[in-house]
Amino acid sequence: MKPRRPTSRRAAPPAPRDRILAAALEVFAARGVGASSVQDVADAAGMSKQALMHHFPTKDRLREGVFGLLAQQLREQLPAAASELVSRSHDRYRTLIEVVLRRFTENRELARFLVFELLERPEAVSAWLREEAAPWLGLVHGVVEQSKDTPAGFDTAQHLTVLGTLMLAQSALIPRDDPRWRSKFERAVLRTMLLGSHLSAD
Repeated sequence: MKPRRPTSRRAAPPAPRDRILAAALEVFAARGVGASSVQDVADAAGMSKQALMHHFPTKDRLREGVFGLLAQQLREQLPAAASELVSRSHDRYRTLIEVVLRRFTENRELARFLVFELLERPEAVSAWLREEAAPWLGLVHGVVEQSKDTPAGFDTAQHLTVLGTLMLAQSALIPRDDPRWRSKFERAVLRTMLLGSHLSAD
């Protein structure tokens, strides 16, 4: 009798709710919530509109779900980013910008979704960003405030506003078709941020 071959376990498919949120983020990032329909999201998730609406009865509930997903991702990624920053004994500001830029670049749909939402609902989304991104902004604030190169009277809050805008634009609007060109652009953004902070750009 031949021994049985070990069967390979396939990863469990994502739960319907998770599949719906992933599809909603993809659709909303491509065209914005205002120009998208519940049916668009259902089609992207590979299910009927009725099945989707069992979990999310309205488009607004879908939007809320996507924001909840993004908030969870921000919270989950923060410890790794903070650990990488703490492990550096120098050039922490440069390291922090590189870490956050990398997070945005790896999650382009997140950046595009936020850009659309900021255009459609600036006050509500700005309030959400202030709350959910506060720990990330706290990292930047701490590094800038602790730097010996920071000039007197430097407005950290305004700097963070410009910093976030540049990161969103770089991640959401610049195509990835040419990796070398994108890399050059990322370096230019980094240098602009460093120069704008009046910290070392070398």
